[in-house]
Amino acid sequence: MIELSDKELLLRLSLGDEQAFKTLFDRYWKSLFTFVYRFTKNETETKDIIQDVFLYVWNNKDTIYVKDSLLPYLKTVARNNVMTAFRKDKIRLEGVDILVERIETYTASDDQLLYKEAKKTVDSELSKMHFNMRSCFQLSRFEDKSIREISKELQLSEQTVRNNISEALRRLRICIHHSSSINLYLLLAFMMFKS
Repeated sequence: MIELSDKELLLRLSLGDEQAFKTLFDRYWKSLFTFVYRFTKNETETKDIIQDVFLYVWNNKDTIYVKDSLLPYLKTVARNNVMTAFRKDKIRLEGVDILVERIETYTASDDQLLYKEAKKTVDSELSKMHFNMRSCFQLSRFEDKSIREISKELQLSEQTVRNNISEALRRLRICIHHSSSINLYLLLAFMMFKS
């Protein structure tokens, strides 16, 4: 089975072939360990996250699709699990800035796709908001306009502008909470802490 491609192994896995699962595990656990350890700096936490990643693969074997290599998919699941553990305070990292720096260090072509998906999710959530709320948020976060400038442009009180931005952020936080995407989390963090 070692000579089979990831795509062929995933097909066998979707049929419940445990040997295909073992082959994929043997093929990628070392690379995944190195990747996750760079975030956690903790061997036990790293092993737990890798176990969760492969458990996720087994539980979702019917829906996983890759063109060539499974590794980018595994790294995405692993990064999401790192961020989930970080949010739950299971992993003690040196700080959010260092986590963000580490994540940005490992950008690759698949990250562009993930970023686009994250942006699409945020845009979708924004489209559900009423015009004033969406406009206040976009003018503030995407066009760097002050509360006063937005107030004049939209002919709303400054307090109404503040309330709309605050409510938009609250809704996006809820959206983040229901998503495990690291990129979505980072995108929202950027928007929340933007001056």
